[in-house]
Amino acid sequence: MPVTTESPGPYAPASAIIGLIERHRNKGLPSPVDGEVLGRAGISDSLIQRTLQAMQTLGLLDEDKRPTDTLEGLRKAPESDYKIRIIEWLNIAYADALAFIEPGTADETDIRDAFRSYKPVGQQDRMVTLFIGLYTYAGARSERAARQAPVRKGVPTKPVPITRSARQPVSLSSRLPGVPSSVAPLGMNALPPALAGLLASLPPQGESWTNERREAFVKTFSAVLDFCYPTVLSDNRNNKAFEEERE
Repeated sequence: MPVTTESPGPYAPASAIIGLIERHRNKGLPSPVDGEVLGRAGISDSLIQRTLQAMQTLGLLDEDKRPTDTLEGLRKAPESDYKIRIIEWLNIAYADALAFIEPGTADETDIRDAFRSYKPVGQQDRMVTLFIGLYTYAGARSERAARQAPVRKGVPTKPVPITRSARQPVSLSSRLPGVPSSVAPLGMNALPPALAGLLASLPPQGESWTNERREAFVKTFSAVLDFCYPTVLSDNRNNKAFEEERE
């Protein structure tokens, strides 16, 4: 499920999330993934609850604390596709923030601003650290960029709500890691970030992909499409326009 301002944001250490993803990929995690499982995996008692919350908020565990299709997809992905799958997952999970920042080059101030409306306010610095850590692990953000954008500790900030109208969204081609502007599909900038990010992950025209990856894409596309464009029983706008034309 995408990270939004409507619910608490994830703020566990990136090392904990990455460690669990790799552990599940290499050895498998018992299900359900509860506090006892995390403790045996090396997560300290003080971090267990925030790590479970982050795993669920980032779409890696479902409400029953069982691995989601996303986490299973990361486990089964061949090594050549693994980091691509990580970026696809992050682009969907952080679609709301990616409407305003490019994870590979944004500085600490811009990233901090993107999370300024998230709850709990007191954990926003940790949310930024997690965001930077995960994108660095995925290869979409260099180690040097991560070091140059440390989260400032102890600096008071005023929690001013940020609306979408307060900032201009960045374009699709500059937002998605590894996607040059020359290959950004026409009209993609108008799409919701989560949907645009998923479409941009398609292989270049003329290249092939595995049946497993195709099925995963189709399944993810359906879920993201429903999230971006909730279905209704009828299109009231079209019906109203039709009635006006008849009159």
